Amino acid sequence: MLDTAIAFICSNYNKYSVAALAGAIESTSATEKVQLYFLSKKPGALADEINALLRNHEQLLIGFSFATTNIAHVYRLVTALRGRLAGQRVTYIAGGPHATGVPEGTLALGFDIVVIGEAEESFPELVGALSNGSSFSDLKVVKGIAYTENGAIVKTGRRRPVDVNDFAPFSVRRNRLSPIEISRGCPHACRFCQTSFIFGARMRHRSIQEIVKYIKLSKDNGTKDFRFISPNALAYGSDDGKTVNLEAVETLLREASRVTGKDHLFFGSFPSEVRPEAVSKDALELITGLTATKQLVVGAQTGSQRMLDLLHREHTVEDILNAVGRILKAGLAVSVDFIFGLPGEMEKDRRLSIEMIEKLTGMGAKIHSHTFIPLPGTPLSSREAGNIDEELARYLSRLANKGLQFGQWKRQQQLAEEAATFRREING
Repeated sequence: MLDTAIAFICSNYNKYSVAALAGAIESTSATEKVQLYFLSKKPGALADEINALLRNHEQLLIGFSFATTNIAHVYRLVTALRGRLAGQRVTYIAGGPHATGVPEGTLALGFDIVVIGEAEESFPELVGALSNGSSFSDLKVVKGIAYTENGAIVKTGRRRPVDVNDFAPFSVRRNRLSPIEISRGCPHACRFCQTSFIFGARMRHRSIQEIVKYIKLSKDNGTKDFRFISPNALAYGSDDGKTVNLEAVETLLREASRVTGKDHLFFGSFPSEVRPEAVSKDALELITGLTATKQLVVGAQTGSQRMLDLLHREHTVEDILNAVGRILKAGLAVSVDFIFGLPGEMEKDRRLSIEMIEKLTGMGAKIHSHTFIPLPGTPLSSREAGNIDEELARYLSRLANKGLQFGQWKRQQQLAEEAATFRREING
């Protein structure tokens, strides 16, 4: 067996996924003792650090996890490392939402292997195979990966969805802590979002016993405030992912707050949100009574019912207004997500969104603004990146000056355009 180590390339955009991967490595007996490194230096210094690691290990697996907006940066980094580390026993492995959505294009960025979809089983199994000295021709038994062999792309087939209870949500041993993922998957399949298409439409939940276990471990290792990761926090424990299971939510919050204390538990705020149709008076009483939550994040995306239907949002304009009204009445602040530059959007749809924003800000809400980014693997992946015209840009700036709007829509528009241009160039 080769002395193998893994070096994760870390940044702000992948800190949660790297923590989960490290937890998965620790949760798997065959790889739990593999040495992990977490690197975040600039390319030149990074290559020197990797060379130093190679003096202590027979081979190094360099792991990248990234989204579509990061591809130009990742390409430059991989290219620089390949140039500096030529001839070394290094394998470049990619994972994350972009790699899952377009594995062929990700291999073209300079990667040796792509992990497709959920990595908790695939990645440790791949690490084990490479540690045993397996050649690429032997990797066909590892489901959930893609690689190039003799000029052809080999895909080994997708795995069944994992049981999230089988894997740690983060790494305690390596002090890579993060908010705890409580639910995975989404039944709504919004046409712009990768969640349903990567993790499936059936929602899976981490058990309360496991959640409390990792809250305790996180607290013992210095965490003060506790948050959860979920596409819709109020869907926790729901059989279909759509119907709110208040009993499960209440049990979760009661058991969690017994460990954290009410003043250190947050629910339905970043890195989670709540869907508008899930917000009820009873749900808000649980949140205000058992947590320190001061603000909820609500996904609206548009104020046009026509666009909501086109996007397959499965809620109404009235649901948005009702949710915001209930949240504010409960004494909580609320930020409402809107996406601008959506495919198929007409002038009347934009006007309806602005009218909705005026209503919401008039009620006391703040608007969290985004620009549409076409994401691989979604029904809207082939559409053009969103473009914010001057009139809408001025309107959003005025809102921001009043403290009623925030978000990185300008940066997202730039990143979306860069990613689209780069993908066209790299794919010829």
